[in-house]
Amino acid sequence: MLNFSDILLVSDFDRTLTAPDSSIPAANLEAIRRFMDRGGLFTVGTGRSVPMYRPYREIIPTNAPLILYNGAAAYDYDTETLSEAVWMPTGRELLEYLTERFPELWLEVQGVDAHYLIGADRAREAFYRAQGVTARTVSVADAPARYHKLALFGAFRGNDVGQFFRGTPEEEAWFGACQDRIMRDWPMLRADRAAMKIIDLQDKNASKGRAARALAKRLGRKLLVCAGDAMNDASMLQEADLAFAPADCAPELRALGTCTLVRPCAEGSVAGVVEALERLPF
Repeated sequence: MLNFSDILLVSDFDRTLTAPDSSIPAANLEAIRRFMDRGGLFTVGTGRSVPMYRPYREIIPTNAPLILYNGAAAYDYDTETLSEAVWMPTGRELLEYLTERFPELWLEVQGVDAHYLIGADRAREAFYRAQGVTARTVSVADAPARYHKLALFGAFRGNDVGQFFRGTPEEEAWFGACQDRIMRDWPMLRADRAAMKIIDLQDKNASKGRAARALAKRLGRKLLVCAGDAMNDASMLQEADLAFAPADCAPELRALGTCTLVRPCAEGSVAGVVEALERLPF
C-alpha cells in the first residue's frame, strides 16, 4: 500500500478543488479521502476568509489547518484558532485611498468573524447571504483598522462566484491597470488577482507559498505538494516540491512552466493530482 506520510498536499479552492460552477467533483472528495487514509495530510490554500470558507468545512475532508487570506493566516476550524497571521500595516488610510481612488469598485475588509462591506449595495449583500457568509455594511470610519486582507470587486450581478471570472478584454485590462496603480502607490503590499474582476490586497510578506512551506515544516512533512489555477497561487506552486495545475488554468500560470497539468477542474483536478502521486515510487 502506498504511504503518503511524508506529504502535505495543499490545494487551491475555487477552480482547482471546485468546478467552474462552484460544485465539488465527487472524484476529488474520494481521492482526498484515499490520500488521507494512506497517511497524507491534506488542506486547502485559498484567498477565501474564515467566514467565506466555513460553509465547506464539513463537506471537504481536511486533516491540517487551512491556509486562508492568500496565505496571510492559517486557521484551525476544530479549535477556532488563528495562527501565523500577517497583518497589514496600513489601517484606515488605505481604506480611504481605495474608496476615493477607485469608486467604481466595491471594497471590503475580510475579517475572521465577518466581511465588512464598505458602502451599501443590495446586490452585494444578497451575494453574501447566498454564500452563507456573515457580512456587515459599514463606513470607512466604522470598518476594522486592523486586518489580514482586503478585496476589491467589480459589480455584483448575481449570487455565483463565477461572475467574477467572466468579463471582456477591456475589463481585464482595466482591472490590471487598477492593480498596477495600487502596487505603485503602496509598495509594501501585494496585489493579486484571484479572478478577472477581483483584486486581493495583503502585506507583501504574506503569500500562499510562504504559508504552505511554514505549515509543512510545522507538521513535520518533508514533501510539499501544491495545486492551483491562478496567479495568486503562483508563489505556492513555485515553493512546492511538486506542483500541479488544472489543464484549464490561467494562461499566465501555464506560461510560468512550473506545473504539471492534470485534468480540467470540472473533471476533478485534485483527483488527478492524487493519481499522479499514486504513480510515484513512494
